[in-house]
Parts: sequence; structure tokens; C-alpha cells
Amino acid sequence: MNKILFVDEKPAMSKIAMDKLTAFSYVVLPDGVDEQVILDEISDAKYLVTGACHITAKHIKAAPKLKCILIPGAGTDHVDVQYANQHGIYVVNAPGANAVAVAEHAIALMLAIGRSIPQTYVKVRAGEWVDDGIRACVEGAELTGNILGLIGLGNIGTRVAKYSQGFNMQVLCYTRRPSTEREKEAGVKLVPLNELMQKADFVVVCAALTPETKGLIGKEEIALMKGEAYLINVARAQIVDYDALYEALRKKRIAGAGIDVLEKEPPGPKHPFFDLDNVVVTPHLGSRTKGAIDRVSLMIADEILRVEAGEEPIHWVR
Repeated sequence: MNKILFVDEKPAMSKIAMDKLTAFSYVVLPDGVDEQVILDEISDAKYLVTGACHITAKHIKAAPKLKCILIPGAGTDHVDVQYANQHGIYVVNAPGANAVAVAEHAIALMLAIGRSIPQTYVKVRAGEWVDDGIRACVEGAELTGNILGLIGLGNIGTRVAKYSQGFNMQVLCYTRRPSTEREKEAGVKLVPLNELMQKADFVVVCAALTPETKGLIGKEEIALMKGEAYLINVARAQIVDYDALYEALRKKRIAGAGIDVLEKEPPGPKHPFFDLDNVVVTPHLGSRTKGAIDRVSLMIADEILRVEAGEEPIHWVR
């Protein structure tokens, strides 16, 4: 029987999608599994599904039966796409399938950090209330009428722009592929990165991780932000210099940050961000909604069946 290897503890696959794959056997590996276990399991796998686990040339060399690597999302930075293609192995992603979920999560983080929702909930759980000083130490930020600085204008960025306009936000955008048509369609104003960092009240990072975007938001860019501004990252940790961000947050140089992605996941209990009261960190939950899981998993299942039938996958990354 043909084997599908999932290198995620809880693969984003709905029952209806898995029901389509009844002709296949599958193995699910837990997050953080030993490298040798992955190499052993991949040795007879025909299909590999990876949400975050890095798949390198070493893994591909150890998988003589492998036909296709499937990614339940748009980002492909954790897979050696070039090596796979050179060796006749498809790399397939699911572009746009989780855009609604991630865009909504970006808005949720803006609201959560702007209104100190997690922090004040902890105080309420501890028995405090308005009369104990919560109101005195919280001065929330509204979205309405403020300026959103959007970094990236793909499927996710375009949706964040549309949703933010419901709050009557002015949207500035920096993208590596500027065009008048995209600017008009998304209802944004395209600007240079430095101008965006200087003017935005909320900076939302939702660009793909590429060699050009790695380290894009560094110490100099963060230093341009207004003192009352917030930074939200729902893309990849490597796009933002988190050491520089930590220092800006620790010194209250900027108002706060909402983070859904970290350099190491899971980070353990001692990440520096956890010592700060002006940060909200979520465990890479941007795409974890029922709707997104249903869409992504059906795309993955259909692509497996397509390749198995001898056809080229629709979302072949090359």
C-alpha cells in the first residue's frame, strides 16, 4: 500500500479529506521527533506532508520512493524546493486556502494587543477589577481612523487590507511587486518601507519569507516606528529582527507587538517575550480554523490523487 508520511503531530487534514485517501496507509509523526525517526519513516514514503518541519536534501536522498512533498499552506521556505524539482519530486502547496484565517488572526492580534485583552483577563482571573487599578493602567488603541502599514500584498495581505477598511483605516503597503492595478484592487497606497514604518499605527507583516524579505524589518526599521505603534507578525519570524524588537518593547520604545510566529517552535517557557507585558504571543494559530483546515486538506488530498493518477499537480511549486 502507498504510504503518506505526515511530519506534523496534528496534521491539518479533515475527515472528509482523509476519507478520500482510503487507498493509502499513513504515518503521523509528532512535532520535534528525532531526526533519525524521520529518516527511517521517509525511506518508504511515497507522499510527504509537512506544515513546518524542515525537509532538506538529506531527507529527499533518503526517500527513493518519494513522488511528492505537500505543504498545507502557501509558505515553502522550509522545503528544499530546488533539490526536489531537480530530482523529479513535486513540491505542492495550498496558496490562498488559509488566507481568510490568517488575515482574521492578524486583525485579532491588532485588537488583542491594542486593547490589552489577554493582559487584563489575567488580572481579572487574579481577582482584580476596575477599582483595583486596571482602568488606570490601560489606555487602549482604536483601529478606527488609524493607519495600517501592511508588509506584503499576497492573498493574506489583500484580505487584511479589505478587513481593515471596515474599521475605516487608511492602508499603506510595501510590496516587492508593486503595480497600480494591485494597489487599486486592494484599496491601498503603495509606499516605500521607511515611509510605512514611520507613519503606521499598526505594522502587519504578512509577506512570504524569501532571501529578499529575510531580516527585512531590522533595528533601523523598528527605530522608525512611532512610540504608540504596534507590530504584528503573522508571516515568518525570520522577517523581523526579534532581538531588536525585544529591546524596543522592553524600553517601551514602541507600544506593543502581536506575534504568531517564533524562531523556534515550540519556544519553551523562557522566551524573552514572555517577560514583557506589552506582547501577545499565540502558538502559530493563524491557519488553525475549521474552514481553513477543510480547504487546505481537500487541496492536499486532491493533489495526492492527481499525482497518483499520473497527472501534474495544479499547485506545483518550481
